[in-house]
Amino acid sequence: MDKPEPSPIKAITRVSITDSVVDRIREMIESGAYEVGEKLPTEAKLCEMLSVSRTSVREATRVLQTLGYVTLVPGKGAFVADLKPSDGGEENWFDVENVQFYDFMEVRMAIETLAVRLSVERATPKQIRALEKIHAAFLEANEKQDGLQLIMLDEQFHTKIIEYTNNPLLININKQLLECFRVYRSSSFMNNAVYQNAVGPHSRILLCFQTHNVSQAVEEMRRHLEITTLDMKTIHSGQES
Repeated sequence: MDKPEPSPIKAITRVSITDSVVDRIREMIESGAYEVGEKLPTEAKLCEMLSVSRTSVREATRVLQTLGYVTLVPGKGAFVADLKPSDGGEENWFDVENVQFYDFMEVRMAIETLAVRLSVERATPKQIRALEKIHAAFLEANEKQDGLQLIMLDEQFHTKIIEYTNNPLLININKQLLECFRVYRSSSFMNNAVYQNAVGPHSRILLCFQTHNVSQAVEEMRRHLEITTLDMKTIHSGQES
């Protein structure tokens, strides 16, 4: 069956609004104009199609990766990801039936409390500065109530903490877990009530890096994940009522 031709794309008049670029590219994917595994137009071409800067396109593709719409391959570009569960074939360790949000959170609790203990001990001053920049951007996105940026920056914050452990096994486990957890992170930060609930925990975790307080970092991460679990319970209870 021939795939549909890409729909005409209107130029974006307000430059540097990542949300608008994300919405346009997502429309292209959801319309079937680009199939799973197919490469999206280059950054330069998307800039031309949407009349935006390369920075806006680059930020948008990172957000789309966080939302699970695209896979970014270094040196090759962005490819449409498969949003649907696999029908068969190889199974990853997390491909189990009836897995629930709370199952993910139990695994995250084990992994991320361990990770923050190791990373506070091992993080270099340069790495701590990078975490500070991510948190500053998170605060700015919170002020603007920019849900898409909050999703991306929340993932970056937690991923950096895992990376700073320098433990390749933890890093690989986290990478696989992220692929399944993104749908929950997205629904979480699309709810306005969740914004403020992440600011305090992130600030306190960052302070633990700055003061090299390992035991407090573990406790703050534990509290943060407990709050996240309660937030998601509230969100899903509201959707069911």
